[in-house]
Amino acid sequence: MADAVGIVCHPRIDIGGAPVMEARRRLEKGGFRVWTYCATAEERPGALEGELNGTRLIVSIGGDGTLLWTAQQAAAAHIPVLGINAGRLGFLTQVQLGDEATALDRWAAGDFTLQRRALLEARVDDRVFLALNDVTVHKGIEINLIRIEAFVDGHPAGRFDADGVIVSTPTGSTGYALSLGGPIVHPDVRAIVFMPLNPHSLFNRPIVLPEQSQIALQLPSASAILTCDGQQTYALRPGAEVRVAAPGLQVDLVQFSGGRNFFELLRRKLRWGLPLIDGDE
Repeated sequence: MADAVGIVCHPRIDIGGAPVMEARRRLEKGGFRVWTYCATAEERPGALEGELNGTRLIVSIGGDGTLLWTAQQAAAAHIPVLGINAGRLGFLTQVQLGDEATALDRWAAGDFTLQRRALLEARVDDRVFLALNDVTVHKGIEINLIRIEAFVDGHPAGRFDADGVIVSTPTGSTGYALSLGGPIVHPDVRAIVFMPLNPHSLFNRPIVLPEQSQIALQLPSASAILTCDGQQTYALRPGAEVRVAAPGLQVDLVQFSGGRNFFELLRRKLRWGLPLIDGDE
């Protein structure tokens, strides 16, 4: 059986549309078997299990959310992901929609590199969740703050009355964590960022931990919600414990020489390091 390439699309992307069909045509001309899938956030890791045998690459067409979902599916099978941006921000995607044909030709010719991105694993009892960006324990729609007791490598690390706690990878440091005042972490750094969400305190700063840290989040008296990459959610009852770690699971993102480097992305997407300007200049 021929090697396969999968194309995972956001539901708003027409699988029968010109960009997808052109990508499919080029891949099939190169001898690859092509499968397609429309992803929704409600689907859990394992949704692609029947498609992954013999798959050499998964192409994610959508925004960052589609790539996050695809990465969760691809990581355990050690399949690289090529992100094509058809969304608004596209911070994680390497290629803009319209340039996918050239990108696939370069990939087929071996003209690419792979960038390792670590995933987090969150365990609650016998349930396991994966996240490329972040794991969040939060109070949901409740008005009152919740108390979370945090432990790092078995040592008490803090007791927070807050909206919740977020544990982020370097990849996720430019996502939700950034909006909360967290540090920007270069994706090549092996670290985890831990930060409380709106704590009832005059001084609570994010802390950057080694990637091998083991974090336990306990809810002594309140219920909460576990959210992974803003997609997977799980209700937590009082007394629950969420164990978060980066166990070595990773996804490889396809990168091309001459593409936008990390600092160019920060400038173009987040306006980091740019001077103030007048008007729309």
